[in-house]
Amino acid sequence: MKSRIYTQGLIWLRIFNLHMVIPWQKPLLFILLLTPFLLLLSDALLGNLIDPIEEITNPTGQWALRFLLLSLLITPLNKILPFSLIKYRRMISVFSFFYACLHLSIYLIDQNFELQLVLVDVMKRPYITVGFSAFILLFLLTITSTNKMVRCLGGRWKKLHRLIYLIIILVIVHFYWQVKSSTDIEPMIYGLIALLLLGFRINWKR
Repeated sequence: MKSRIYTQGLIWLRIFNLHMVIPWQKPLLFILLLTPFLLLLSDALLGNLIDPIEEITNPTGQWALRFLLLSLLITPLNKILPFSLIKYRRMISVFSFFYACLHLSIYLIDQNFELQLVLVDVMKRPYITVGFSAFILLFLLTITSTNKMVRCLGGRWKKLHRLIYLIIILVIVHFYWQVKSSTDIEPMIYGLIALLLLGFRINWKR
């Protein structure tokens, strides 16, 4: 009896996923992913930020990392859930890049867009070097995430997009070095999540 109820439940979940939710799934996801930006924009416009540079730079970087991890979480969830979430991964990844761009833009504003200052920072401050490296790699993955690029690259596309794991490591290292307090455990939590996701991928491949 329980097995029958479970089976019927899975069938209804698939029906709900395939026929009833599609029209508003992606628009809703878009709004949810954009919400952190809208809240930051609202705070900035209402004058609620004491130190706008820091209070925008840090959250945008954190949201970039969170959405990057969320995009990786899609694969294990896809193995557990009775319906597919793959169709949402690209949007989540693009929003991760969007927040990374905001993060970098605020840094450049803080440097008054002076290339010399930026280059000196990149050369002298390891966490900036690591952060820039992660951004460049994430940029490469973003511009090659379109259907056309997938077809053009063929088998090389998957190899290229395995860089996502290196990017996450670089971002977490960047975050860890950037935080003011050595007792801040948030970077370590993200690191643990990344290790679990990587472990899942290795075990799944076996």
